[in-house]
Amino acid sequence: MPTIATVTPNPSIDLLFEATRLVWDDANRVEMPRRRAGGQGVNVVRAAAELSGDPAAAIAIAPLGGAAGRELRELLEGEGTPVRAVPIAGETRVFCGVRETGTGRSMLINPRGPVLFDEEAARLLDAVDDVLQQHRPAWLAACGSLARGLPSDFYARVGQLARARGVAFVPDGDGDALRLAAQARCDLLVPNQHEAARLLGGDPAADLTPAEAAAAAAALRRWAPLACITLGAAGAVCADGDQAWYALPPSAPPGSAVGAGDVFLAAFILARSDGAPAPDALRRAVAAGTAVLSSRGTDLVGRDLAAALEPQVRLERMA
Repeated sequence: MPTIATVTPNPSIDLLFEATRLVWDDANRVEMPRRRAGGQGVNVVRAAAELSGDPAAAIAIAPLGGAAGRELRELLEGEGTPVRAVPIAGETRVFCGVRETGTGRSMLINPRGPVLFDEEAARLLDAVDDVLQQHRPAWLAACGSLARGLPSDFYARVGQLARARGVAFVPDGDGDALRLAAQARCDLLVPNQHEAARLLGGDPAADLTPAEAAAAAAALRRWAPLACITLGAAGAVCADGDQAWYALPPSAPPGSAVGAGDVFLAAFILARSDGAPAPDALRRAVAAGTAVLSSRGTDLVGRDLAAALEPQVRLERMA
């Protein structure tokens, strides 16, 4: 029985390049990219399998279409990742990320993806409910951007299905999709600092200090009993009850951070499912997210490295 089920309305194949320097209006000659299955919920499932050592720890639900959709399904099935595919008429998107090694900056080219028709949206919801009934996961995560054609309350509807089946629910998106799902009630919120600012009506361009992030996480508890906010290389905070904690990761080697937030979510849920208190789950999640920077090839995260980094994460209780 899986611990986590995820629904990813807009999955992708991820192409991750590296270049010493990016130039405009000229050829950027790079090595062949890392090519892996992607989309936030797909990343959560792949991370859960690696971190737990159990290939059946999680299952992905995703609409797949066209040649890219077939390849994505083959990639997942080839590595043993459980997937419930919902066929669609449109073409699954291909995400492209280029990390400029000279500066550490990344250019992310993120296609909007296919349009889902009403009947496809209905089949996707039916697939979610079917997985909840058949596999009875402890958690359901709705992850990433909504495919075009889906209503803005799609994640709120997914949350209703989870509550009806007695499954804990976490929406991991942005904008109206996240706001409506949060307001409809959820069990966990894990936005990054910019998503949290949009959710709370703050300045999404501003970087939060740990103290500001802790206050924002506490404010998010109006919608969820447990809330985390990720701060990129600066770590993450977590608010639970009347307490908050800040986790600062160790210095990490330069590398692509694509998928780090998804690995954070997978590690946090797995830790909580193992009975870990919130601060211990936060420490484990920050270590796992940091380990993503060292991943190579089609790997997303290394279990051994995540475990090795965990004692190096500094945990601080916030006022």
